[in-house]
Amino acid sequence: MSNKELFISTYLDKIAEKFNIDRNSAFEIFSMAAMLDKTFDEIYDDVIIKGSADGGIDGIYFDEQDGFYVMKVFQCKNSPKLSQNQLEKLKQDFTEVFEKGRRDKPNTEGLMPKLDEYISITKKGYRIYHYLYFIFNGDVDDKKYAANKDLFESYNGYPYDDFGIFDSNELDKRIENLIKSDSRRKKIKFTFNAEKSNISPKEPQALISFSILNAKAVNFRMKALELCELVDLEIKTNGTEHKLFSENIRGFLGYNKTNRKIKETLDNVSESIYFPFLNNGITILCDEMQIPSNQQAGQYIVPVVNPVIVNGLQTTKVIHEIYEEDKTKLDDVYITVRLYETKDQKLVNKITEATNTQTSINFRDKISNKDFQKYVKLLFENKGIAYISKRGEIFTNQLSKDMHESITSEKAIKFWYATYYEKPEIAKNSVSRVLEEVFDATNQENPLATLFDGDKNSPVYLQIYNSYLIMKLVVENKKKRTDADDLLEHSDELLSYAIYKHLMANQPDYSLNNIEDGYQYAVEIVRKNVSDEKDRRDQKGETYSHSSYFKSAQCRIDYNTIAGISENYDLIEKLIDRRI
Repeated sequence: MSNKELFISTYLDKIAEKFNIDRNSAFEIFSMAAMLDKTFDEIYDDVIIKGSADGGIDGIYFDEQDGFYVMKVFQCKNSPKLSQNQLEKLKQDFTEVFEKGRRDKPNTEGLMPKLDEYISITKKGYRIYHYLYFIFNGDVDDKKYAANKDLFESYNGYPYDDFGIFDSNELDKRIENLIKSDSRRKKIKFTFNAEKSNISPKEPQALISFSILNAKAVNFRMKALELCELVDLEIKTNGTEHKLFSENIRGFLGYNKTNRKIKETLDNVSESIYFPFLNNGITILCDEMQIPSNQQAGQYIVPVVNPVIVNGLQTTKVIHEIYEEDKTKLDDVYITVRLYETKDQKLVNKITEATNTQTSINFRDKISNKDFQKYVKLLFENKGIAYISKRGEIFTNQLSKDMHESITSEKAIKFWYATYYEKPEIAKNSVSRVLEEVFDATNQENPLATLFDGDKNSPVYLQIYNSYLIMKLVVENKKKRTDADDLLEHSDELLSYAIYKHLMANQPDYSLNNIEDGYQYAVEIVRKNVSDEKDRRDQKGETYSHSSYFKSAQCRIDYNTIAGISENYDLIEKLIDRRI
């Protein structure tokens, strides 16, 4: 048995024992955790489709992006061979249920909560791009199963890179990259070759250079092939490209509309020569650079140390994928570069945020190194819970590897926001907004700075832990729900908020019994409110949706009205003073 097989097999045994499931189901959880970088607990609670009526789909995750969503759909087979029937079934089942909206398709009852969420997101005006993942525990190139290679070449990436086949080798590579991304970056030295002007041959300008205080800047045009050489050097040196984009706000968004357009432009020879006119270029930060005062061997060379691409990740990824397919397509392609030298982290953050003009998305990485995180992690781990704040920690954190309870910082902070910060509908709607607000709260001018500035005496650490205790009970009760209580699939945030408010008004002691009492009190009110809202909509001839209701402020307002809760006008002051 190879190291890869032993590694996967060991995890399947642990996951199967932890959740009392078979190894096939364990492979589903393992695969999705690796692809989404989520804890095993979160995959089990939030992503996998429960029960046998899953419509041929094992898990679904809605990844909120910049004004749109990427819907990630999983089918995972603990088998060494691919089957054309299974590949076709995944595509057809997705089309029938989600694109055509069929609720009468047999054996799809488990998908209905996800269909409701899909419809709710669409009705809010968001575009949903989907990506189908077919993952199997085998090898595409296995000679014992010669059909694997043919099926992979026929289905992978067809027709618009929205269908991907991943074998155990690719799964192992993803995990390795996640683990490496959490290690220290080895030093990178690279030399950019700035292209001279082809307009003024007598004075062949190549650079625009200047400095402001202790920061230097240079702008130039270079070959796209050089950008690919930088990516290759990063992968060769550090084993993954991740650290080349470590300050980037967002990860690669896949082939959404914008990235498809970039690829189409580069694939078209008559258009690709205009690429510097059609693309905003990339922004790179570095620790050191040398700006040439004149040509060297006829070239303007710019040596740098530890370059990091802070804006242009999407462009870089598309260019590099074309480079790997057919580098000749990039022979006459150039790109504009803005290069800055600074070690001032505050200036790095400002440049990163300013050059990413779209809404900031992936703040989980941005807040992972903030001082407050180490105190939250210490508290959780003292309680025997793995607190995952960085990429790849689900496979490196000892508590996580030992299958203890685990939670990502993203989810923990989300439920603090729903409970203590009293905004359950926003927590359900947009985790990116939650993390962005917490990231901003680490700046002193933000009113929440007293909570998230990293002071070891901040009350927020215990608050985050308490909100986790509430969320945990809500999720456990959701697993026991009956079909009649389908609202529990959608109401985690509101119920957590309601339990918190009940505890604060009665007995602020986060014992299991008190939380359970708060749950029973809250769930009865929520059931009644849902019934009343359905009746109101029926009378108006309108359609009711659990997903839409619990993403609206109306659910909180309705609850507060019945429970006799008034809005807090001095919420932040109370949070700062509150020690429980």
